[in-house]
Amino acid sequence: MKKAFADMARSLGLMAVVLGVVLFIGARYLLDPSSADRMPAADYSSVLQAFGDEARQPAFAPHGLPANWRANATRLVNPAAGVVQMHVGWAVPGSRYAGLDESDGADEAVVDAVLGQAGRAVRGQADIDGVAWEVRTSNRGETAFTRTAGRVFVLVTGNATNAELRTLAGSLR
Repeated sequence: MKKAFADMARSLGLMAVVLGVVLFIGARYLLDPSSADRMPAADYSSVLQAFGDEARQPAFAPHGLPANWRANATRLVNPAAGVVQMHVGWAVPGSRYAGLDESDGADEAVVDAVLGQAGRAVRGQADIDGVAWEVRTSNRGETAFTRTAGRVFVLVTGNATNAELRTLAGSLR
C-alpha cells in the first residue's frame, strides 16, 4: 500500500512539474491571447533604401505616422525584368492594416497584383495634403489611393479606415 501511494505521489508530482513548465512558458498567451496573433515588428528602412538603389529614385517614405502603428511586413520583388516593387505593411489599431506599395514600372501589373481586376477602374480623385490621388477599390472592397510621381507608382490600401489610409498617404515624402 505504501509503495502504491508513493508511486502515485511521484506521478502526480511529475505531472505538476510538467504543467508548471507549460504554464510558465505559455503564461504570456494565457494572460493576453491576442499576443499570439501579433506579427513581430519589421524594420523597413533597408527595403526603402534597396528600392531607391534599384529604381534609381528614392522611395517615398512615411514620416510622422502614429506611434501605435507597427510595421510588420516588408518585401522587395522584381515582378518583371528591370522593374522593382516594394511593399511595407502596418498593423493599425483595431486589427486593421494599411499597406504601401511602390514600383518603378508596370503600374497595371501592380494594381492587378495588389488590388485585383476591380482596382483597374479609377472611381474618383482625392486631395490629400495638397497632392492629387486617384481613388480605387480592390476586389476585397478596400479603398486604395494611387498616384504616379516621377517614375514611381505609389499605391496605399488596406482595410484600415479611410482616415488612416489618408494619414499614410499624406505622410509620404
